Amino acid sequence: MKPRSIWIVILLLAVLFSGCATMSSYNELANRHYDYTSGEKSATLDDWYALISELETFIRTDAERATADAAQYAIGSGWIWCIQAGDTEAPKHAIAAFRRLIYTYPNSKYLPQAHYWIAHCYKLAGDSARAVHHYQILTEKFADTDLAAKAQLELGHTYAEHGYEKRAETLYVDIVESAADKQIVTSASEAIKDLKSPENQTKPIDTSPSENVIGPQPKSTPTAPEKLTPGSLTHELGLTAKTIVIDAGHGGKDPGGGRGNLIEKPIALSISKKIGAILAAKGYTVLLTRDTDRFIPLKERTAFANRHKADLFLSIHANASEKPSANGIETYYLDVTSTDKNAELIAARENANSGYSIQELESLLKGLIVESKSRDSRRLAEHVQRELVAATGAADRGVKHARFVVLIGTKVPAILIETGFLTNPTEAQKLTSDTYQQKVAAAIVQGVEKFLGNAGQISQVNSTQHKYMATIGR
Repeated sequence: MKPRSIWIVILLLAVLFSGCATMSSYNELANRHYDYTSGEKSATLDDWYALISELETFIRTDAERATADAAQYAIGSGWIWCIQAGDTEAPKHAIAAFRRLIYTYPNSKYLPQAHYWIAHCYKLAGDSARAVHHYQILTEKFADTDLAAKAQLELGHTYAEHGYEKRAETLYVDIVESAADKQIVTSASEAIKDLKSPENQTKPIDTSPSENVIGPQPKSTPTAPEKLTPGSLTHELGLTAKTIVIDAGHGGKDPGGGRGNLIEKPIALSISKKIGAILAAKGYTVLLTRDTDRFIPLKERTAFANRHKADLFLSIHANASEKPSANGIETYYLDVTSTDKNAELIAARENANSGYSIQELESLLKGLIVESKSRDSRRLAEHVQRELVAATGAADRGVKHARFVVLIGTKVPAILIETGFLTNPTEAQKLTSDTYQQKVAAAIVQGVEKFLGNAGQISQVNSTQHKYMATIGR
């Protein structure tokens, strides 16, 4: 055997044994997690901290492993057990860990559990509004899971605690009539009796979690809780938009626009991830059509948004032109009566390889007229465009409408954002800057929030969020 061949064999064997060692390492971590949670081994806070650290290291080595989402869930679970052990900082760590699971692994089987425990941690922290948000996700999007009825029960308790007895009673009655878990049915029945008891208006309100929920009780039990008014519910829960799909334009064999070695697809992906990190940190459920450099037909992108019952759809791009002087930001919404020739050219470029037949497109366009989502999309585009121009100082190319395929197939307000021209040397340099991309992402989120009526200013992303983005960006 030639020396070169020998080294190739040695290298292959090293890779093989390395893979086996990695799997063995994961199995050891999983077994230790089971021993701690089952009570077979007693675990101190230091034991949990060590296990969480090792699980994080495991994920950092390769976030694409088939077991990575299970490891991420184990991290969140570990922080929940740390709550029981008395760590007062553990709830916020658990929320961050479960958010990372939801955002990074949108197809994970652990999503229902993640939403449930995020809600539980928010309730412990006294933030009932955000707790309700995640309980609602469970009852609406994961209604066929075992946790749905449990979440519905907790949702009823939360409404009752804040004075919404009718809403709570409706939820309890539905549990009694349809839930399969007898223990939960019994709890709901007792809750209905409590609501109707004469003492209900005067007795102190119990805000402790249910018996089968891990974690310490809140430090105080308020007798006159602040009302969750309809206005604050809309603001805090994002009732008009719980799930936001972000579409990073192009990918894989489709590089998008650009000049020379500077192409669109990685920039669109980087900005999309930054937008997702900010939105997720604010409590929204965020899904990306792609989180790696892979090709996804336009038809599948819109199908993804519809399949996950998205409430908003944002498609992120960078522009290109034959004229190097062309510059600025423009935001598009869908309108079937487009008369802008330049917009038609851009739409033609973005619609390449859509995957739709002419007949399918005609059907979608007719359906769009009936659905009449164009008005909301335009309002969303106007808010986002205004915030982008104000934040970046870029030339305002305005809000425009065109027949973008990626916008046609969605059933909710949808916009396409051209964040600048890669064919313009000045803007190209900015768009490759992490700082500028962060500014663009924050401005887009600010526009989304204003569209939804949440006009609060977005603070600068703190160091924790930077770490979060670094994790999901690998």
